[in-house]
Amino acid sequence: MVKLTRNEILVNCGFKFDLFKKMNFETGDSIRVKRILSMAIQNKDMVCIVGDRGVGKSTAIDIALMKMNARQVNVQSKDKERLRIAGIEKAMVIDLSEENPKRCQEIRARQLRRILGEASAKQDVVLVIEESHRLHGNTLRALKTLREMDWMGKRELFSVVLVGQSDPMAKRGVSEVRLRSDSVVMMGLTMDEVAGYIQSTVGRMFTDEAVNMVAEHSGTSNFLDLQALVVDLMGRSLAAGLDLVDGDVVARAMDIRREAMPRKSVARATKKTPADQARSGNDILKSVLATRSDAGISGNDMDKVVNG
Repeated sequence: MVKLTRNEILVNCGFKFDLFKKMNFETGDSIRVKRILSMAIQNKDMVCIVGDRGVGKSTAIDIALMKMNARQVNVQSKDKERLRIAGIEKAMVIDLSEENPKRCQEIRARQLRRILGEASAKQDVVLVIEESHRLHGNTLRALKTLREMDWMGKRELFSVVLVGQSDPMAKRGVSEVRLRSDSVVMMGLTMDEVAGYIQSTVGRMFTDEAVNMVAEHSGTSNFLDLQALVVDLMGRSLAAGLDLVDGDVVARAMDIRREAMPRKSVARATKKTPADQARSGNDILKSVLATRSDAGISGNDMDKVVNG
């Protein structure tokens, strides 16, 4: 039996394009990232966004920076292990000006200081480095020094957002950099968010029972694994000659004994409103703050932080 490809399954289910690629689904994680980046950019801080692959790190950052109208610099080099501060400097010169980077390191440093000073006076500048967990410790230390450059009496001309699957500040020898940065760990999709995401994309192919079963038992906390599972279920439904993915298809695919299934309180698969999503983000933010007992944050102060 020939297994249908992802696109074949979507086409045979009546979709004209891949809805997963068109959907910007806001989650509690993305709300947290937006709030934290807003403060980091205002203060010209360095922040690390950490999470498993497919959890939505890059999408959350892109959406947040777009809403803030920030000038974004992205390092394109794929070989992050060998990326050095010279490569970062050249990327910033190219993205922030129409000039060619100077070859001499000292002259290039002076060139970048001028370009950064002029650019930051007009717009917030944010340096984004993906796969930052692969960066060398020397590069992280040099990045701290680069952030301290001044122009016309103004210091810390730009913000830094490091994106990785693990915290780059956990490396040995970067303790000073760690003290000057903040790390945000993305939690992944909740059960309600899994249900809402399915309903917002391919929900017309699923019964409510099937959506809730996936949300309860899939164990998928990231978009990539969830998408793969959902498409596989749709393919199984097609092969069985069914119009919809129902509870039986999910049970067989996930080897679930339906009579033994725990019945948790799972929200129905309805599209979440912005207010619902904001409440989800606030709940996560409160739980994080609650664990920071060493910060001495009272209940009233906590509400002020969450509600802005």
